[in-house]
Amino acid sequence: MKWNSGRLWLRIAVYSLVSVIGLGIIAQALIIWQFNEESVRRTLAGALAQSGRRIEVSGRISPHLLPAPGLDLEQVTVTGTDGRTPFARAARVEADLAWWPLLFGTREVKAVSLTGFEVEVVRRFDGRLSVADLFQRRSNDRFQVKLDTLRLRDGQIRYNDLRSNTVRTLQSLSLDATHLRDEAQLSAGAVIDVRDRPVRLSVQTPLTIQDDQITLSALDALALSDIPGAGQSRIAAKGLYRLNLATFKARGEKLSFEVSTEKPASTLTLTLPEMNASIDRVEIPHGQLNGTLDYARSQYKLHAQLDSLTLTEAGLTTSQLGGQLAWSAGQLQVNVGLSGGLALTGLNRIRVQPLVLNAQVSTPLLPRGQLLGRLEGLLEGSLDEARLDLNASGQLDGAPITVQLTQFGFARPSHEANIALSRLDLNRYLPEAPASRVAIFQDKRPLPLEWMDFLDLNAKLAIGELAVGRFRMNDVNADLKATPYRLDVNQLSATIYEGRLEGTARLLREDTPRLEVNQTLTGMNIQPLLVDLFNFTRLEGKGNGRINLQAEGPRFIDLRDSLTGNVAMSLNRGALTGIDLVNALKNLPGEMREWNSPAQAGQKTTFSTLAADFRLESGVARNQDLTLASQLVNVSGGGKADLRQGIIDYTLDVRANPREFTKLRGINVPLKITGPIDAPVYALDFNSLVKGKKTESEKQEVLRQELKRQMTTILPTP
Repeated sequence: MKWNSGRLWLRIAVYSLVSVIGLGIIAQALIIWQFNEESVRRTLAGALAQSGRRIEVSGRISPHLLPAPGLDLEQVTVTGTDGRTPFARAARVEADLAWWPLLFGTREVKAVSLTGFEVEVVRRFDGRLSVADLFQRRSNDRFQVKLDTLRLRDGQIRYNDLRSNTVRTLQSLSLDATHLRDEAQLSAGAVIDVRDRPVRLSVQTPLTIQDDQITLSALDALALSDIPGAGQSRIAAKGLYRLNLATFKARGEKLSFEVSTEKPASTLTLTLPEMNASIDRVEIPHGQLNGTLDYARSQYKLHAQLDSLTLTEAGLTTSQLGGQLAWSAGQLQVNVGLSGGLALTGLNRIRVQPLVLNAQVSTPLLPRGQLLGRLEGLLEGSLDEARLDLNASGQLDGAPITVQLTQFGFARPSHEANIALSRLDLNRYLPEAPASRVAIFQDKRPLPLEWMDFLDLNAKLAIGELAVGRFRMNDVNADLKATPYRLDVNQLSATIYEGRLEGTARLLREDTPRLEVNQTLTGMNIQPLLVDLFNFTRLEGKGNGRINLQAEGPRFIDLRDSLTGNVAMSLNRGALTGIDLVNALKNLPGEMREWNSPAQAGQKTTFSTLAADFRLESGVARNQDLTLASQLVNVSGGGKADLRQGIIDYTLDVRANPREFTKLRGINVPLKITGPIDAPVYALDFNSLVKGKKTESEKQEVLRQELKRQMTTILPTP
């Protein structure tokens, strides 16, 4: 025999092909010969009889040969343990059998494919799952299940928890698991509805099955959801998991969970070195939480430690939550340290008690130091309602404070608050002032408004003492409404310079900030008020006032220079300082210098009443109805006070009381007040005396005659 003969090899190839075809025909004939539809139905119906379940096939059952011998079943139903209630349904089931065992009469299932299936898993009131019996080992002489491949398509799993009265449904479920007898690979995808919003799920992991234990050595799971107006949010989970199907317990190692969103851009990562779980409890010895959030030109950073964390059906608790929350916007930074015990009931109600917050504010606007605050109290809220409630007390920059705060929403929060603060010195939060504080409307420092960028606040505010520059108010109460572009202060009341203030104020944050003030003053002490506002010292008295003003500008001094509106005041039992009109009248004509000199320290003209209505326009106050009345002298007139230039220009008519000064009956002394507001010059108004005279000689003659007449009237007759 010639082995290199071509005819020999041709014969071998032909005989081999005929043999393979023959074996295939014999195998197919064997399968068809062994196949009996009614026998298969009976076998399947009793396969789970030990647990009381039945497998019913209401559709067609047919054998197939390729790619492996097996059965195709249509309209398959698996009942519950009562043998009647449907537990699972499948439109089509394909089961492949192993070739070699089949030749020896053993039906070994090596691959299963389910299409169009529905499963309902129930957690009973005793905590047990309705599928627990399916994971128990059972022997069957007629067939064996040694899966190497599992495929699921177009499935649905409904989970009904009777204890918590919750229902969750996985839809469009697909799964592929290959090489299950060795180092397997599993991939799955599904959709679940969370609060009426679809969430897409996917899982990739190596898989090892050994007896009752399943090991997911490198789980990579992802959940995606699209939120209208907020973009895509995602949750990613990674780590090693070991599942014991006999005890329904699990253990995880080197786990990480990451939550991220697009609008606003945020990332929150939970890292767990280990985790132990059962069907009704998850225990985590410790973990670490880190997160960032970028929103509206600001950034949040979170770093927290979790100790002894426990998750049950009642909720989540941790013995100690501690960490740091940092918020930054440009050069403004806020660092908050927090600690307390955390409880999350039903994965909805949150409670942190006792809560301790330590806050530190750092900004270029605080060159003298940092703002420090400490609060202790209770934080609780609802995640479903996106609401948090804070009740706490402590200190803000060394002053006692009590806060009741409610936050609505997490991505774009709004707040309602009741705040009581013993003292608030705004000078600490303004740019560095000169060595000595100036009147508020002489302050050239910028008015910082960046803190308004992130406000959506409605608050009731109570402050024991409020300070700005030298300006002071006590017992301040107000309703506050703040947004990034507007600050409204309504129902404002305060004790101000021994009197009371009531009214409203509004700050509009436009291209040029605008201030609107509408106030009523009652029983105020006017001199310290004018000193602290405008550094004006020449008026004393107590009385009432009405203010309706508008101003605009980026600095306090700009607000002063643009003041426009109306001011009315009425004073009682006061004095005009710097000149003694009564003494000057008494000494006429010997003390004429009294009428042409700067204001004199220690001199004053007392009065019983003083009233005036002012009209302000661009920082200049004008009035023509000033009246001053006293027992000895009366004054009337008008003029202007230019707050921009700091000068005053008033023309007054001084008249002595004829009952007190009989020699001055009928004499009117025209008085001119001019010069700097804080150091005016008092002088006789010669222009008033020579009004209408054209030549210099005529004016001199009028002055000579008027002075002679008044002196003659005053001096005794020889």
